[in-house]
Parts: sequence; structure tokens; C-alpha cells
Amino acid sequence: MTAAPGTLRVVVNADDFGASREVSEGIEACMGAGVVTSTTILANQPGTEDALERAAARSRGAEARSCSFGVHLNLCEGPALTGRSSLTDAAGVLVRKRPQALRAFLRRIDLGDVERELGAQIARVLGAGVAVSHLDGHKHLHQLPGVADVVMALAERHGVERVRCTRERGLWPPGVRTVDGLSRLVRRRRGSVLARRLRARGLRSPGRTLDLAELMHLPATRERAAHLAAGARAGAVVELFCHPGGPGKRARETEFLLSPAFAELVREAGAALVPYWEV
Repeated sequence: MTAAPGTLRVVVNADDFGASREVSEGIEACMGAGVVTSTTILANQPGTEDALERAAARSRGAEARSCSFGVHLNLCEGPALTGRSSLTDAAGVLVRKRPQALRAFLRRIDLGDVERELGAQIARVLGAGVAVSHLDGHKHLHQLPGVADVVMALAERHGVERVRCTRERGLWPPGVRTVDGLSRLVRRRRGSVLARRLRARGLRSPGRTLDLAELMHLPATRERAAHLAAGARAGAVVELFCHPGGPGKRARETEFLLSPAFAELVREAGAALVPYWEV
């Protein structure tokens, strides 16, 4: 699927494929409806094997290039594939997001451990016969100091040409706490730094990223469409990342993606939904 020249191209990427069977089923339903064009696979979760089977089947099918599958690199949730290390607790479970990020900023994680763990996650997905379009990070931790260097090296080693950078702009949902606001500012700064470094190494990333949950806070289709298209460079691809499948917030995102409101948003923005292969 290739958009006409001059068309706003948008990748709708669902994170967390493989978090559970329920999450994967929700994401695949959205892919089947054509409203999610890409997803990234968690390689160390209860639903991973099911997700790999689903992704491999789609990678081999006639629709292989109409959707895309990446690896959702995970440093902060679930058991490490490589066992105990500087990334885990004594039981071999990955340290949670905020303490892991702090340890990275303080240079208290072994980048060799990062390389082994993330390399094992990529290898698990590739080994299942999935064509990997891109890499991104669970909770955006692939952009951390030192970790980003490892991710770029792994992308080059495995022939993966695309890496997400969280290049967001404007739009803050209501009720954001101070600590969450600081986290968002840091990830935006790290995303800008990573984007420049990727370009220098001949790797690609979307021209802009946007969280569907934040877009949904806007009250009207026209405002949502304007924000989706805002700041997109000529020819650049916008990534709209999302978290459908499962209960709660995920269910709300699934419902919105499958609703007439989302179809109207895409029409109003004049967008073509494309896979990550077009980045």
C-alpha cells in the first residue's frame, strides 16, 4: 500500500502485541479492520508465543506488506530472557520503568546486559519467521542514555532500518501530574537527540509521533485532524501510536479506532494509513 505523492501518511502502530492473548486479539481485530497498520511485539510476555504465530502468519500472507511488525524492546516489565543481570531484581524480573530509567541516567546498568537482553528479544521475533520492520521501546526506554547506542547497533546488525523516536509536540492531556509531565519532557528531549543520531547513521524514523490517547482528549474531529497534520514535514510519515485490546483504557482506544469518529478523523486530515515499511 503506497500513498499518492503529497498525501499525509500516517502509521497507526499498536504497542504491546503479545502482552496477553486478549490484547493481541484486540490489536489483530483493528488490523483486520484496516485501522491499525502496524504493531510491535513484546518478546517476554505471557501472550508472546500466540502473538508470534499471528505475526508470522500475516508476514507470509498476501497482505504481508500492508501491515508491519516491529519489536517492542522491553527493559522494564516481566522476566528477562537472559536471566539475572544489572537490569533485573534477584528473581530475574526486569526493574520497573522509573527506577530503571534513573539507573540508566546514573550509568548504573551494564550496557553489555542491555545488548544481550534486547538482542535476545529481537532474535526471538526474527526466529519465529516475522519480518521486522522497526524497533521501538516499551515505555520509550530505548531512548535512554547508553541504551540508544545499543539499540542503533542492534538495528544495524539485524538489518532493521527504522527506529521510533518520540518526537511529540504540544497537546497535553488534562490532569497530568508533575512527575508525569517531567517524564514526558525528558522523553521528547531524548527523542529529538535520537532522531539526529539515527539520521547520521542512515537509519530512519517517523517525522513526528503522537499518542492516540492524547488525541482523543480533543473535543472535535476538526481539532483532532488539525493536530494530526500539524508540523508534518513534506513527505515525512507521522506515527500515531496506540494501545488497543483488553479492558479499561485499552477498550476505549479499541472502540475509538473502530468507530465512525476515527474514520471521519482520517478523512478530515486527508490521511492515508500506511505500514511502517513506508517510513
